[in-house]
Amino acid sequence: MSLFKRSSKKGIDEMEPKEAFTEIEKHRNNPDLVVLDVRTPEEYQKEHLENAKLIDVKSSEFEDKIKELDKDKEYFVYCKAGVRGCKAIDKMHEHGFKKVVNITGGIDKWKSKRLPVTSD
Repeated sequence: MSLFKRSSKKGIDEMEPKEAFTEIEKHRNNPDLVVLDVRTPEEYQKEHLENAKLIDVKSSEFEDKIKELDKDKEYFVYCKAGVRGCKAIDKMHEHGFKKVVNITGGIDKWKSKRLPVTSD
């Protein structure tokens, strides 16, 4: 069962940042919802969404690391502006993930909406 509604673009489900924030907050304690940051470790260290799991899509280990993820969980994926997020989602789809949504515009658009980020 999906926790959120989605709009599809180029075969990739997307959600606007404000709606994604609302859903993430609403399901904060739900272990079946994962926020996935696919940027570099350096970008992540500077700032990221709270409780986001980092798996760098540019890393040679990306596919091995996503294979370790639970395909039954729901994933909110983001990068800086959306391009790497879409690439990551394409790879996740290839590996059988079905419940994956791209946060439209990445962390840049997220911040432009004055939504919270952390550097912890």
